Amino acid sequence: MTYRELLNLYKQGKLDDVRKKEVEASIEKQDAISEFLYEEGEIPEFSDLESENAENPENEEWLSGQKNNQKDEINRQFIKEIRWSIRKAFIKMGIIVGVAVLVIVLCAVFILPKAVSDFYYNPNEVVGKYEEMTTTRMDLDLSVYSELFLPGNHRSQVSAVSRGYGEYDIIIPQTFSWTGKFTSVSGRLVRGNLTFYDNNILSRPLMQFYLPGDTTAWEAWEVDENGKETKVDTEMRKEESVQDSKDAIAEYNDNDWYLAYVSINDIVDYRDFIEWYQKLSDDKELEWGELWCAVHTEDADGYCVEPNIGFCPYPSGMSMNWDREKYPYLSFLDNTDICHDVDVTDEETMQTHFISMLSYIQDYDDIISMMGQTTDSPNRYQDMINYVKKNGLKIHGFAVYAKKKNLLELYKQDMVSYVQTILQN
Repeated sequence: MTYRELLNLYKQGKLDDVRKKEVEASIEKQDAISEFLYEEGEIPEFSDLESENAENPENEEWLSGQKNNQKDEINRQFIKEIRWSIRKAFIKMGIIVGVAVLVIVLCAVFILPKAVSDFYYNPNEVVGKYEEMTTTRMDLDLSVYSELFLPGNHRSQVSAVSRGYGEYDIIIPQTFSWTGKFTSVSGRLVRGNLTFYDNNILSRPLMQFYLPGDTTAWEAWEVDENGKETKVDTEMRKEESVQDSKDAIAEYNDNDWYLAYVSINDIVDYRDFIEWYQKLSDDKELEWGELWCAVHTEDADGYCVEPNIGFCPYPSGMSMNWDREKYPYLSFLDNTDICHDVDVTDEETMQTHFISMLSYIQDYDDIISMMGQTTDSPNRYQDMINYVKKNGLKIHGFAVYAKKKNLLELYKQDMVSYVQTILQN
């Protein structure tokens, strides 16, 4: 009789008490083996099972009577299935752990750097898009900043390559030049801190317009042999400074371009200024470069906290796209209407343009701190906006590219007070 037939008789209740007890003892033994393998995680050799049987005289006596190879086959199959189950559990665990590790590595390589970068200034943030033309955050920031503070050096294009974790390689190309020479500015932006490899190219010029009514600008003292100081006549001092400027210009090369910072005798309305400048420009023998107007933003007995701030009345830089409803005429080069010509004599449009730039730089002042300027006066630009809205667009000076002949012509104009020049390489 086979073991399978014996089990069938046991299920049917047809075994005598002796055989019944033997089968129940064998079943209990198999249950104990299964529990042991599950708890210990190790599979004993089949010889171990035989040793255990040898220690039990009742089982040994029953097994020796069977002499049937099927019993051994059943035990081997049973152990094989347990081993396979354990192996599958280990394989499944290995796959789970491997996938988890892979996910963590991929996150560290692709997601974490971007997540960290999102906490800091992102120069590649898209702020405007029209057809195939995209304007990034730093494009627009730099365009506004450079037009306000960098006469003759308006830049509005930035290439920023992300290195992850808020780090970017920055290149700011020069897209237009009166001298025919182009200079790109390179640097590195690390979590909101911008470092240029050459800080001089985009640094604010150390210019100071001489404002009408500010007599302190021309004050000077002489010291005699006894150490006594005597104040020099202000008007005489001014005449000497102007003559020194003329003498220096007379020595200039005829074909070189110079950036001239021009102070004027009176603070004038923008319309009066631009009409005067256009008449000057009508002279076909004179060639003028990019014009920049210095805007008067404070009325305090001729004193101005920020005399070196202004705008370009003629379109310059690159075509831009932005929130036009919030910042009307922020740029005169508009992606959605590139061929649109702004009337340069329209004072209302120019005032809107200047106020929009002040409002924008007030709302997005990251570029101010990145360029090394303080942001400790949050109401500074709002005060300027209020002054311009109340008093209109007033001009106290201008900057323009010109050659030697043009610079000497400026001194012949009644409106011009003083000309300070810088050679453009």
